[in-house]
Amino acid sequence: MQFYFPTTLNLGQEHSEGFHQELLRGLTHKLNNLLAVIQGFSSLILMTDDLDPSVSENMQHIREASVGVTNLSERIRSAGGCAKITPQSLGLNEYLPVIEGAVMEPFQKEGVQLEADVQAGLPPILVDPTKFKDILTELLKNAAEAASKGGGRCALKICGPGTITPAEQRRVDILVSNTGSQIAPEKIQEVFRPFHGSKNSNHLGLGLTIAAMLSHQMNIQLGVASENNTTTFWLSCPMV
Repeated sequence: MQFYFPTTLNLGQEHSEGFHQELLRGLTHKLNNLLAVIQGFSSLILMTDDLDPSVSENMQHIREASVGVTNLSERIRSAGGCAKITPQSLGLNEYLPVIEGAVMEPFQKEGVQLEADVQAGLPPILVDPTKFKDILTELLKNAAEAASKGGGRCALKICGPGTITPAEQRRVDILVSNTGSQIAPEKIQEVFRPFHGSKNSNHLGLGLTIAAMLSHQMNIQLGVASENNTTTFWLSCPMV
């Protein structure tokens, strides 16, 4: 199985840190400050007892739109490599039950079964727990949606050093796969690039870009392979 990695994103040091990172972080911060004002005043207006129904409806739309832009701003920050990362020791055997609801949500929504094979006694990995959850749930959501469209199934496999990567590399490997779909060879190297998703217009095509950027920031290796009607994403996480 041949894996492709998001090297075409130019995720080198000069792109993820320095001037452009500070610029994007500053711009999104200022944008969020302005949005907070809009959300605050719209909420105050909506608290008016005798507010005209049409005005109330319009203000509610304004508030919902501003919240949506705030969420988009945070995703842009992550896609630009500007997310704040706080690495710490994380034991997956204990952590996965904690986030089980988020893990299972896309499969329950799509009506797809997830087969999980998690090795016992996994060594702790060095990641930011919240950002790691963002990566994992993004990959699982993509797998569930792809399997649902193609009538396939999904699998999650997590194993310690020596099973996939050599033991001396001290990495824990995570495989997220789905059957029922295959990415064309000419498209697979584009899956991590922004706005290259194959979903409808309600999706911005940033999910896998964000996963790639966060992985880069946490020294996680992220790759994808697609053949024989099966697509597999591979996360290789550093041990503590």
